[in-house]
Amino acid sequence: MARVLIIACGNPLRCDDGAAWHAAEALRRTLPSGQAEILCFHQFTPELAEVASHADAVIFLDAAAKGTPGQVVCEPVGSEATDSHFSHHLTPATVTALARQLYGASPQAFVVSLCGECFDHGEELSAVVVAALPEFVRTVNQLVSQMSTNPSPGTP
Repeated sequence: MARVLIIACGNPLRCDDGAAWHAAEALRRTLPSGQAEILCFHQFTPELAEVASHADAVIFLDAAAKGTPGQVVCEPVGSEATDSHFSHHLTPATVTALARQLYGASPQAFVVSLCGECFDHGEELSAVVVAALPEFVRTVNQLVSQMSTNPSPGTP
């Protein structure tokens, strides 16, 4: 069985930006024990490259600010690092590129995002994000299941 790592990113004090953390909590309740390790962070940082280097597959969860509110998108993460002007705010592609460059690891990676509607201060998710959370969690569950049994899954 592949070692799957889920990294949820966002700020639960900025309304819909906390959607990934809510999904992570739901995944902790729904995924079979030991099927995936789930971590929550406020942003993707260089330190995550070391954590990702120990996984066979990494799923990055995030809220999107652009797009149709409530839309769930699952995309493979490219292996090329993207430029970042901030040393403590990286893209999933940069995290996986650092894992490869620094640790010789090439975990398969996907980013699953849920487009938010409200990013104001607050802990409440918008109604459209609450309605889309089950699909967000279901998409990640399907991806974890595929990654656990198949070394090269397609996007769900």
